[in-house]
Amino acid sequence: MRRILIGLNLFGAFFIILELFLKQQGKSICQTEGCQLAMGLARNENFILIIGTTIFLVLSLLFFLSKKRNLFPIIDVILIGVLSVEGYLIGIQFFFLSHLCSFCLIVGILFLIITLIYLFTYHRLTALAGIVSFIMVIFATYLILPMTGTLEEMAKICYIKGNPKDKWYLFVKENCPHCKKLLNYFLNYYKGDLKLYVCEAERCSLLLKKLGIKEVPVLLIEEKGKKEIFVGEQCILQGIEKKQLFPEMFFYQPQGTCGLNTCQ
Repeated sequence: MRRILIGLNLFGAFFIILELFLKQQGKSICQTEGCQLAMGLARNENFILIIGTTIFLVLSLLFFLSKKRNLFPIIDVILIGVLSVEGYLIGIQFFFLSHLCSFCLIVGILFLIITLIYLFTYHRLTALAGIVSFIMVIFATYLILPMTGTLEEMAKICYIKGNPKDKWYLFVKENCPHCKKLLNYFLNYYKGDLKLYVCEAERCSLLLKKLGIKEVPVLLIEEKGKKEIFVGEQCILQGIEKKQLFPEMFFYQPQGTCGLNTCQ
């Protein structure tokens, strides 16, 4: 079994090295959207891959030397730490990004298999802590991270009139008077074709804050090949009329807004 553990770790190292090589060519083992989203969140994806390769190689060496020395406590610590990190990566992809990266999933499963074989071969009950931490961290991400999905899935209202080509997303807050005025305008007075998704700003707060937006209402217009964002009641109405983006809305206080936490 020791040889199998060494072989699995060497395979894991080779698997990540292959991904590193493909990254330099602008390619990847995983072509799923989940992989692109996961790596898009990473500050330095190559550094993460190098760390993963190093861990597999270190584990291979430790298992090789464990025949003559008692290196099991070191292996226990490494496996517990690695499985905790893998639990976080998988949890954030599943519950936050709503997409799983197949590459990350394969690496995580590989670490789990290594831990299980190690547990039953050497009867290291401390390795159970790694498996428990893997499960608990995934569960913790479910409890802590906000529910996410596509904007269409998160919308509380979808209003369609005519045959619109664009998608409009209106981010509102329940007690915001500016939001109520705009919503009333779109539902009752807007004369053009319209496909409007009304989203609660609280549920989409991470997205809005990532864009540097701290006020509502916000209108995101998704056209073919481009997106436009308008912040504030007056800016939205002017933007609809002129159909152009106002850069100043990000640098000057928008008029007719409510803060995400308090209304102005």
